[in-house]
Amino acid sequence: MENFRIRLKIYWIILLFVIGTLIASLFYAQVVMHEKYIVMSEDNRLKIIPLMAPRGSIYDRNMEPMAKDVLCFDVSVIYSRVKNLDLIVNVLSSILDMSPDIVSKNLKKSKTRPFTPICVAEDIGLEKAVKIEEITQKYPGMLLEVSAKRRYFRKKVASNVLGYLGSINRSEFKRLKSYGYKMDDVVGRAGVEKYYDKYLRGVHGGKQVEVDHRGREAKILGFKEPAPGRDLYLTIDLSLQEFCDSLLEDRRGSVIVINPESGALLAMASAPTFDPTIFINKNLRDERRRVLTDKNYPLLNRGISGTYPPGSVFKAVVAAAALDTKAISLSTSFECNYIFTLGRAKFRCWRKGGHGPQSVMEALKHSCNIFFFNTGLCLGVDRLSVYAGKFGFGQKTGVDLPGERSGVLPSREWKKKVIKDKWYKGDTVNFSIGQGYLLCSPLQIARMMCVFANGGYLVKPYVAEKIGDVEVSDIRREPLNISKEVLMTVKKGLYEVVNGKHGTGVKAKQKDVDVSGKTGTAQTSRGKSHGWFAGFAPYEDPKIVVVVFDEFGGKGGYYAAGTAGKVFKKAKELGII
Repeated sequence: MENFRIRLKIYWIILLFVIGTLIASLFYAQVVMHEKYIVMSEDNRLKIIPLMAPRGSIYDRNMEPMAKDVLCFDVSVIYSRVKNLDLIVNVLSSILDMSPDIVSKNLKKSKTRPFTPICVAEDIGLEKAVKIEEITQKYPGMLLEVSAKRRYFRKKVASNVLGYLGSINRSEFKRLKSYGYKMDDVVGRAGVEKYYDKYLRGVHGGKQVEVDHRGREAKILGFKEPAPGRDLYLTIDLSLQEFCDSLLEDRRGSVIVINPESGALLAMASAPTFDPTIFINKNLRDERRRVLTDKNYPLLNRGISGTYPPGSVFKAVVAAAALDTKAISLSTSFECNYIFTLGRAKFRCWRKGGHGPQSVMEALKHSCNIFFFNTGLCLGVDRLSVYAGKFGFGQKTGVDLPGERSGVLPSREWKKKVIKDKWYKGDTVNFSIGQGYLLCSPLQIARMMCVFANGGYLVKPYVAEKIGDVEVSDIRREPLNISKEVLMTVKKGLYEVVNGKHGTGVKAKQKDVDVSGKTGTAQTSRGKSHGWFAGFAPYEDPKIVVVVFDEFGGKGGYYAAGTAGKVFKKAKELGII
């Protein structure tokens, strides 16, 4: 009996302890942790669904769409809700016409984030989307999501102007989240997509919903409509741009067409090129890898980011500088005997046997090196460098595109600082024909040629005309204060280059429009020469300047001049000139 009482007492003690512990736990959960569990409950009951803002569209000067967000349908899977994985693989592969292996591979990716919808098939089209929507209730975990996808309507056309999009990375998110960027946002990586990203991207919205115990939407509690990005209207003429791109097929180089009065860019082709779509389509990883590792650098916009020796197109600047400073006159003549001797060094003209006596007009037409060797020495490096700077060499043009480089404008001070050596007369000789240390972009050459086309003004190139309804074209015309007579003399010389007998640019000549310009052949350390042509038309009232750069393509009087002629002809057909 005594033992029974002891055991009963122990049981009561244990029971009281359990009850006390239970009461304490209930008190802790309902009183002490009340606020925390209320928040957790609300988090489970309430859900914030982001609504992404569609990106602004990009149009050419004729309102033709170049890039635009379009409605797309994606199939996603929430792995934790899937009951029969093999069944879903078979169903999706049948409806989407995809290999079961590919569907299975994509589905396995959702396993790493089992409670989050993971896209397994992008942009399936409306017809397939309807079929998927009809069966989502039968297969838990499968859902159809609607999203906006970027479309580049002409594929590779103008890709270096448009640029491309990429997912925001962690460091960018930390820097940009205060501006409304989300972790799953896309941002512009190049071209106008990058330069005007803050206008194109819009403002995201969202909705707050109440969900049931299965996570299904039961009630909308709040809604903020996303604000679409602003549309961007470019100065690019899409038809002309597409034509220029086609001319560079299977080559490396650039073609630029610019209005010499305003600086509006009508075309900027760079080759090789790429399709911006590969950076937003998750299924094109191999193509992205190929472009990113291509040694021909298709992502490089050669028009603004590549710098090269200009060769003989620079002779127009040398002629203008020498005449304006009176280092030479119209009556000045130098004998071209093919070989030019300076101390123990020998420099050659491109034409074996020489050109004989040459005036400035004849030297421009024939692109005579010997004449410009002598002219450069008469002018001197100091004045030559100053005038080259006036024409925009050694400085960025200010074009509204990312990645522009300023090139190299040599001078005594520059060589002393960078090369750690003094300036020699031989350097001046090379400088006077656009060789040596001088480096520039095709857009800088276009800007230089605009000066002769518009009568003495350095323009600022631009590609954006409007953002939404707001005019943003930044027209700047800086007078160079060079004698009108000097500019007209050089302009006449440029006309002779294309239209005169034995002119080096005869391949650019057109029957129905007077073309003027200058060819250039720039030697490189690789042995192969770059080919250049820079010119304008019509002669009396220039409407466009055309620059063709043929990377490692040989003499500028052949492909470059002939290609420029085709561009002038196309511009005439389109009514641009």
